[in-house]
Amino acid sequence: MITQKMKYALKAVMVLGDEAAGEGKPLRIEDIAQRSGTPKRFLEHILLDIKKAGLVASMRGRAGGYVLIKEPASISIADLRRLIDGPISPLPCLSRGAYRSCDDCRDEATCRIRRAFAEAFYGYLLMFEGVTLADLLKGEARGEMAELAGPDTN
Repeated sequence: MITQKMKYALKAVMVLGDEAAGEGKPLRIEDIAQRSGTPKRFLEHILLDIKKAGLVASMRGRAGGYVLIKEPASISIADLRRLIDGPISPLPCLSRGAYRSCDDCRDEATCRIRRAFAEAFYGYLLMFEGVTLADLLKGEARGEMAELAGPDTN
């Protein structure tokens, strides 16, 4: 599952992406919070992280606010999730950005636990790296993901 912080981040960048596709004017944090349904106090921290990563910029002054500065098609959901939630791999030895060998593993090449998770994880990863903010803004899901999503049963 994704964290609530990640949901808030997705909602915020979708609001900024919608604005970029429209008038493209900076949005105040209050406006982003209202449009996304995100509490302002959480949004401030999230936007700071996203700004540090170079996805958005902030402008001061009366007409200031936040703007999306990276193309929506170049922002993958996997990259945003790593930015907000940290490594997404189920095992540290499968992580691309935060790799480390497992403390209790003698040999990664023969580790059955690693092998069991690797194939499923890489399939999951490829799907999420293929879904971009542009896809979300268009309301599109890719391939089997739309079929897998189905109705929420929780």
